[in-house]
Amino acid sequence: MNIAIYCGSKFGDKQIYKIKALEVAKTFAKYKFNMVYGGSIAGIMGIVSNEALKLGVEVTGVITYDLEDKEIANKNLKTLYKVETMRERKAMMEKLSDAFIALPGGYGTFEEIFEIMSNTQIGMHKKPCAFYNVNGYYNSLMQFLKNCVEEGFLTKRHYDMIIFSDDIEEIFQRIINYIPPKSKWEDN
Repeated sequence: MNIAIYCGSKFGDKQIYKIKALEVAKTFAKYKFNMVYGGSIAGIMGIVSNEALKLGVEVTGVITYDLEDKEIANKNLKTLYKVETMRERKAMMEKLSDAFIALPGGYGTFEEIFEIMSNTQIGMHKKPCAFYNVNGYYNSLMQFLKNCVEEGFLTKRHYDMIIFSDDIEEIFQRIINYIPPKSKWEDN
């Protein structure tokens, strides 16, 4: 199984983000899953990808030509796709992946995982999406999305399709056992 991870090109201010990134890499190795990610050595991306490589995980990177020097492409990768735009980067990662996990990150991480969730909602694919809720990082997001349901802008089934957990093992198990929801356009 190929799982895309979206994560920060920064380290975050707490050591726990680095520690948990290493745990993610170990879990990929345990399950013998392949990793797809943004192709950089910057921040959490570099930690998780290089640790996964050390553990024998097949890691595929996708980076834009523009970011190749700014974020510094990971030269340790056997497979590194280079594309022109961020849209092409996201599309290729989506195509290459069977599931998606957002680790802590910023705008780029949010945009990437939200596009994938939106594509699930409208039936473009039936792939699971997860948030690794390290140190309660995504607690406010969970509450916000619950409010979207309460206000009638998101269906409960499309909230429930999202995997939120602070346990990476649970995330992998839920990905393996994932049952996709009906699309927005199908009957309730």
